[in-house]
Amino acid sequence: MNSDSNSNPTPGSLTDGTAELQARPAFRPSADWTSYLRPVNAPVPDWYKPQPPADKPKPPPAPSSGETSTSSTGGSAPTGPTSGETSPISPISSGGCTHAAAASGETSATSTSSAGGCTREHPIPEDSILADYRDFVRKVSELPDGLILAPILSLCGRLLTPDVTLDFGGSKPLTMYNFVATPAGLRKSTTFKPAEKIAQKILMSSDLLYGNTSDSALFDSFEQQPHRMQFEDEGNTLLRTWETSAHGKEVSARYLKLYDGAPWTQNYLRERKLHEGGSSERHIPQATLSLCIGATFGVARLDNLEAGSGLRRRFGFYLASQQAREIWWPRSLEGAALDELAEQFRKLSDLQGVVGANSFTQEAREYWISLQKRNRERCKQIPGYTSGEESLLSSLNESPARCLKLAVIFQACRWARGSIADPYTITQDVLALAEQHQDACLDALVELEAQSRRVLVADTGEWLMSQISGDHPGQRSADYTRTELTRRFAANPGRQGALTVSRLYGEILPQLTEKGHCRIRSKVGKCITYTFTWD
Repeated sequence: MNSDSNSNPTPGSLTDGTAELQARPAFRPSADWTSYLRPVNAPVPDWYKPQPPADKPKPPPAPSSGETSTSSTGGSAPTGPTSGETSPISPISSGGCTHAAAASGETSATSTSSAGGCTREHPIPEDSILADYRDFVRKVSELPDGLILAPILSLCGRLLTPDVTLDFGGSKPLTMYNFVATPAGLRKSTTFKPAEKIAQKILMSSDLLYGNTSDSALFDSFEQQPHRMQFEDEGNTLLRTWETSAHGKEVSARYLKLYDGAPWTQNYLRERKLHEGGSSERHIPQATLSLCIGATFGVARLDNLEAGSGLRRRFGFYLASQQAREIWWPRSLEGAALDELAEQFRKLSDLQGVVGANSFTQEAREYWISLQKRNRERCKQIPGYTSGEESLLSSLNESPARCLKLAVIFQACRWARGSIADPYTITQDVLALAEQHQDACLDALVELEAQSRRVLVADTGEWLMSQISGDHPGQRSADYTRTELTRRFAANPGRQGALTVSRLYGEILPQLTEKGHCRIRSKVGKCITYTFTWD
């Protein structure tokens, strides 16, 4: 879509503006790398039917057609196992999205029948404690597997920090920021609870961070314990505070540096009274935070945050619009099963080491180079003209680093289960799995952008109709020329938040036309007249 107001689209070229990103070459199905990242308006495919828990008989698969494999991330991922193989870290046998229909007469407390809705598959190694955790929480939470994994992956990052680091252009901590986005009332708290319980069993209370705080109070907390973990299953309150308050804006900017593990220094005159020698400077050599936030779609894009772009780049997104299964009686979080899981994850805190360039096998090193080349090609295909494109471009720039972190976490979790002896060596197959997991997070971000755009277009269309009807009281229709519309509703395109010509004619009017509120009455030369109708 051309954003130049001097090159307005003609009526014949007006298309559905809710898929702005889809018009870009990077999101067209013909693009090589879109075999995994779908166009934002494409129907969600039935990618995979998840395996039931080991103690349940496998239900017969539901008939389906036109399934789409996700074993490739742009054509360069290694070929998956052939028929009959059972690769322990196969991306085809990991936590997915759509679910097989329940067998006739199924009466289990944890039915895997789909309740509608779907998210992308976020694969994990099947021979790791992550898979054990996922299978346990499937009997607790009705959300898809990817959203089940988001909190525990953040906890894994905290358990490995600061003793395991990445030597990647300097020492980097394995901090993880994950964002779970769902509609209100989809039981995000239930999904977070198992990971929180495990964290409480492993970590000290001083390791956990809760709720809102000021920057100074946050410094006091990190001065006592510089490496922390935060779960926010009701993140709307936290994010709204960051948007609307002065101290919230300061804290949101601080979270950027907590992800990076940067030093933290405060220098206030009032500190002289509290320290011997009259020094006002306080210093933390390294402060880190692993974070998992759950919130609704309305705030998930972080648009109204001054630090929103930087935070969005650091987050991995996990998206669901409906439940993935039906649970009539959730499994208890008290007992030996969760205690055993906690002991398995406790092993991660015993690891100490550095993962660098020499930690890769030869095949993994070659795959890493191809991964970065693919990522750079994706970045080149995105012009970055719109906020949605800028958001994806920013996340793509961080994507290789997140792939590395995921690969290290995957290997550590395989080691904790006893599947491998060396948790510090990165192999090609686990790096490919990490890339697919990160691609799923990017795909969720694209869909989040599309959903937010659809809501924004619908709201703007309602506002436009209310303005037009208010200008013509007692009438049920009104005619406007293109010039009149532009002068009335898009006269200040440079003002922040103002309606632009490209959005008016490329998104809003097509949406109103689809609803039957707008039509082109006449076209004489360059003069186009629109008729608006309302009840």
